Amino acid sequence: MRIVLTSTNPAQHQNYVNWLRRLLPDIDIAFLLPGMNVDQTLDHAHVLLPGGGDPDPRLYGKPEARSLCEIDSARDELEFTVIRMAVERCLPILGICRGLQVVNVALGGTLLPDLPLAGYEDHHRLDGEDRMHDVEIAPASLLAGLTETTSGQVNSAHHQGVDLAAPRLHATARAHDGTIEALEWVQPADKPFLLLLHWHPERLPAGHPLSDRIGYGFLSAS
Repeated sequence: MRIVLTSTNPAQHQNYVNWLRRLLPDIDIAFLLPGMNVDQTLDHAHVLLPGGGDPDPRLYGKPEARSLCEIDSARDELEFTVIRMAVERCLPILGICRGLQVVNVALGGTLLPDLPLAGYEDHHRLDGEDRMHDVEIAPASLLAGLTETTSGQVNSAHHQGVDLAAPRLHATARAHDGTIEALEWVQPADKPFLLLLHWHPERLPAGHPLSDRIGYGFLSAS
C-alpha cells in the first residue's frame, strides 16, 4: 500500500507524513506534484488531499470572490485530475481542510469564500493558533463508525466553508454554528472510502478519538 499526498510545497505538509508514520511506521508515502505523471503515481494508491491555499472561486461560480482568497491554481488543476481518477478507480480518499473543499467543488458543490464575512467567526486561526470547537457527528455515518463517538472537540484553521454540498455528498458532522465539518458519500455502497474533514487530525494529540481512529480507518480502507 502507498499513500499519495497532493502538494505544491511538500515542506508544508510534513505533519501529515509524521502522523501517518506514527500510526504505521513502515508505510510508503509519496508526494504528487504538478507536472508528475498522475496516472502512474496513483496506481494502487490511497489518496490524501491535505490543507493549503483556497480553491479558485471561479471553479464554483463565484469569480467576484477571488480577492478574498489565496489561490493555488497549480494545485486546483492537479487535484481536479487526481479526484476524477481516484473516484474512477475506486481509490480510498481522505480530504483534510482544503482537501474537503476541493473535493466538494470538483464534484459539483460550492463554497462560502470567507466564513467571517458570512458571519461565522470561530473557524479561522486566532493569533496563529488553531481554534478549538465542538462538533456533532451523524450516528449512522462512516465517521461515527470509525471514531465510535457522535461528538467531540476539534481544531479549526480555515476561513472558507461549504455552501452547497455536491450532489453525491452529504454532511455528517457540523459545528455548533451549523457549519459543515465533514462530508461523505450520500450512497456509499459500491463506492471507495471517502471521508472529508474540515479539522486537522494530523495536528491533534496522539490518541485523540477524532484523529488516530480516522487515520487507521483510512490506512486500512480497501
